[in-house]
Amino acid sequence: MSTSGISKIGVLGIGTMGSGIAQVSAQSGFETIVADVSDEVLEKGMARIHKSLDKLVASYEKTEGKRGITKEHRDEAAGRLKSSAKMDDLLDRDIIIEAVFEDYDVKAKLIKELDGKGFDGLFASNTSSISITRLANNYHDPARFMGMHFMNPVPIQKGVEIIRGLLTGDEMYSTIVALCGDMGKTPIPAEDKAGFGINRMFIPFVNEAARVVEEGIMSVEDADKTTLCLGHRMGPISTMDFVGLDIIVDVCNVLEAEFGSPYKATALLKRLVEAGYLGMKTGKGFYIYEKGKDPVVNPAVARYRIK
Repeated sequence: MSTSGISKIGVLGIGTMGSGIAQVSAQSGFETIVADVSDEVLEKGMARIHKSLDKLVASYEKTEGKRGITKEHRDEAAGRLKSSAKMDDLLDRDIIIEAVFEDYDVKAKLIKELDGKGFDGLFASNTSSISITRLANNYHDPARFMGMHFMNPVPIQKGVEIIRGLLTGDEMYSTIVALCGDMGKTPIPAEDKAGFGINRMFIPFVNEAARVVEEGIMSVEDADKTTLCLGHRMGPISTMDFVGLDIIVDVCNVLEAEFGSPYKATALLKRLVEAGYLGMKTGKGFYIYEKGKDPVVNPAVARYRIK
């Protein structure tokens, strides 16, 4: 039963993060609609969600119920989840969680559009770096606008960074904390400053890992091994490929604008993004990913060195 008082959730965007948020929402018992620009995009995103749900069922059966979900739970979640290419279908939601491309102009345009259509519920943004106060300025009631930065992969990771804007109200904050609990997530409060808390710590770490590779101090594979002693299941280079190199560079840019050159994205990261090598989602990043094969180091990265 919902402790947040929310029953209907809208998710704007069905990319990697949006599909994960929509899945968790439906699994948690909420009537969920996820919207995006076209039926084609929605079809791909819904296929991603159903594949994820099937993996959880397989995990449940393999571990004899210790992990994952039952087939019945999967079917119930799927029944609570709908997709739509029409923004108007989000207008009756108790809350909309925006999870589109990490670009202020894109997010602001969509928030204004929903606001102009008369949406009057709670609004949350899954931004990982953009000012919540600035985004809230596009909504008619900033007191009911807040950041909900989910961790990737959303169905697995428990933490949700929650960020109050300058004008976010106490009632909104309490509701979001309760909503995290309803979703089985752990709220991690952070202030509305560049990079918030998680990316303020995470981005310098992975950016420096890229620099170590760039300067020829370590190979890609060896740089990835260095965090095994910290208990990390994924090395910093693989993590960047998983998150998306374009996203890493975008957040570096936000941090650099606020704090200066120490946060500047490495040249290697920028070159990879310029080449369209964004990581797993494009099949090429620091590694090359081919279906049915183990990842191998991208030859373009292996030869890239700053002497």
